[in-house]
Amino acid sequence: MTSKSFTQQSPEADAVTLDTDNSTHAAAASFSISRRSFIGKAGALTAAGVLAPALSTSAYADDGLGLADDDIKQSSGQDFTKKYHNDTFGTLHAKDLRKKAFKARLKAAEEEFAIDIPPLPNNGDEARYPEKISVATKGLKHDANGHVDPASYESLLNALKSRKPEDFEKIILGGTAKLADPQGPLTTALEGINNSQLAIPLAATLDSAELAADHVELYWQALLRDVPFSEYRNDTSHPLVLAAVSELNSLPAFNGPTDNGQVTPETLFRSTAAYVDYQADPTGKKGNYVIPPGTLEGPYISQFLLRPLPAWGTIAGQPQLRPIQKAGETFGTDFDEWLAIRNGISTGKSITLESGRRHLINGRDLATLARNTGPTYLHVLQILLTAPIAGNLLAGGVGAPLNPANPYVNSKTQNSGSSFSAGFIQGLLALAGPLAIKTSYYQNWYVNRRLRPEDYAGLVHKVLAHGANYPIHADILNSDAVARVYSAFGSYLLPLANNTGAPTHPGYPSGATISAATPITLLKAFFDENYVIPNPVQVDPTDPTKLIPYTGAPLTIGGELNKLVNNIGYGRNFNGFHIRSDISASHTLGEALAISILRDQRYTYNENFAGYTFTKFDGTTVTV
Repeated sequence: MTSKSFTQQSPEADAVTLDTDNSTHAAAASFSISRRSFIGKAGALTAAGVLAPALSTSAYADDGLGLADDDIKQSSGQDFTKKYHNDTFGTLHAKDLRKKAFKARLKAAEEEFAIDIPPLPNNGDEARYPEKISVATKGLKHDANGHVDPASYESLLNALKSRKPEDFEKIILGGTAKLADPQGPLTTALEGINNSQLAIPLAATLDSAELAADHVELYWQALLRDVPFSEYRNDTSHPLVLAAVSELNSLPAFNGPTDNGQVTPETLFRSTAAYVDYQADPTGKKGNYVIPPGTLEGPYISQFLLRPLPAWGTIAGQPQLRPIQKAGETFGTDFDEWLAIRNGISTGKSITLESGRRHLINGRDLATLARNTGPTYLHVLQILLTAPIAGNLLAGGVGAPLNPANPYVNSKTQNSGSSFSAGFIQGLLALAGPLAIKTSYYQNWYVNRRLRPEDYAGLVHKVLAHGANYPIHADILNSDAVARVYSAFGSYLLPLANNTGAPTHPGYPSGATISAATPITLLKAFFDENYVIPNPVQVDPTDPTKLIPYTGAPLTIGGELNKLVNNIGYGRNFNGFHIRSDISASHTLGEALAISILRDQRYTYNENFAGYTFTKFDGTTVTV
C-alpha cells in the first residue's frame, strides 16, 4: 500500500484570507495588558505546532504559577466562604478549587493563543477567472448560462469582508434556498483551538489534473451507486467495477489508496487523509495523502454502521435497518433542472423511497444515510461500552476496554463518575459537532470557496456539449465515466442522488466528514484502539435485512473507527456533494481539532494522568 505527495503552486497575488486587518496584533497587545492587570506571578507558556508541551501529571505540581498569592475576593473585600460557612472539607478546598478553575481556563486559553496562525493559502482561482467559474456560488443569482450574477456575488463578498450581521442579510439570493451559515465561523468557542489556527492543504486549481481525477472518481461513484459493495472484491467480474478500476489506474494524479501501486476493487472508494506538509513547504502549499490504519481491512462498511445499537440499560438491541431510495433515481442531469438547483429554486421533485428497510449494501444506501443525520456518535459510544454476548449477533456491543492511560483503569479503590467517565466522554462528543462545523465552514467561506462537484460538472457539460472554452483538464473531458453518463442520461452533468443537490456552502473541506473525524478521534483516545472486535458481522448477501458472521482478517476498534469517518465522507460523495480531496482534508482538520479539545482538558484534572496515546490517521502516535 502506498501514499502519494502532491505539490501545487499559487500565484503571488492570491489573497490568503479575507480577515487581513491588524486585529490579531491588536488582540495580542490587549490580551497581554489585561492579563498583567490581574495576574501576578504568571509563568510564561509557549506552544509550537498543534501538540501541547509536556504537562504536569498532577494538578498541584505547578500550583505556584498563575495567580498572585492573594486570592480573588468578593466585591465586599471579605472572603465569602469564611464569613458564612463552617470549616467543612467543602469550605477547606473552596478557594483552591476556585483558583484552579480560573487557572485551568487561563492556561488553556494562553496556550491556544500562543499557537501561531498557519499559512492559509488559497489557489488564486477566484481572482484568475472573472466569471467566478471556479468558486461555489450555489444559492446566489445566476444567468441563463449558469454564471453567477456579479452583484449577487459581490453582496456575498461584502458580507464576508465586513463581517457585519446586517450585510449578511443583504446577500442577493437566486431563489428561496438560504446560504449555509456563513456567519458561524466568526464566532469563538471556550473549548479547543480557534478555527483560524488550523489549516488544510492548498486546494487543487480548476485546470489541474488533481481536480479532474477527483471528479472522474465521482462520476464512477454515480455510475456504481446501485452496485453492491460485495462486488468490491478482487475476484469480481462486475464490468462497472472493473472499468472504474481501469480508468482510475490510468490517472497519474489520482490520490486514492492503492495496493502495491495499483487501484484494485478492494481499494475502490476507500479512505485517504491529507496532511499539510510544512517541513517540505513552510508556505502550506504542499500536502501528503496517506491511508489511515485499518481502513483497507474487512467489509467496506464499518462495524459501527452495521452492528445493532444496544439500548441503554437493556440487553435487547435494534437492528440498523435503513430506508431504501428507489434504484436508479437521479437528479440534475437536465440543464434546466441543474440551473434551478444552482439558483436554490425547487425543482418540484422529491426522493422516492421503496417499501421496506435494509442494512447498507451499496452507495445509494450510504448516500441516504449521509445526507440525513448520519450516525449518532453517542450510539457508537454505546456500542463500544456495552459488553458483547457470545454468539449473539443482535447484541451489538463490543465491550471495548478503555485506553490504558485512563487513571481509573487500574485504580484499586475508585470508579469514575465524572472525569474520565462515560458521561464525560458523552459531553465532549456532543461538544465536538458544532465546533467541527465552525472549523470546516471557516475554510469553506473565508479561505477557499472552491466550487462543488455539480458546479464543475456544469463546466464539463458546457465544454463537451456546446464547445465552451473553460480551463478543464483533458483527463475529465476524455473520461470513460463521463462518456457513460452521457450515454445513460443524454448530458455530461453529474447524476445526483439528492433532489436539491449539494448544501449551499462551498465544498472544500466537508463539514459532515470533519463532524465525524473530530468525535472519532476523541473515541480513539478514550478506548484501546488495538482491541479486536469480537463477533464481527457483515450483511447477508442473500437477505440484506440480516447480518451474518464476518470471518476475515481481524478488525480493530481503531481501524473500524477510521473506516467510519470515510464511510460518512464517501456517503456524501455518493450523493454528488463532495470529492476525495474534500473528505481527505476533513480527516486531518477534525483530528487536529479533537487533539486541541483533549489538550484543553488536561488542565482540569486532579488525577495523576500521563496523557492519552493513540494513533493518528497517518499511522503515527501522539500523546495528549
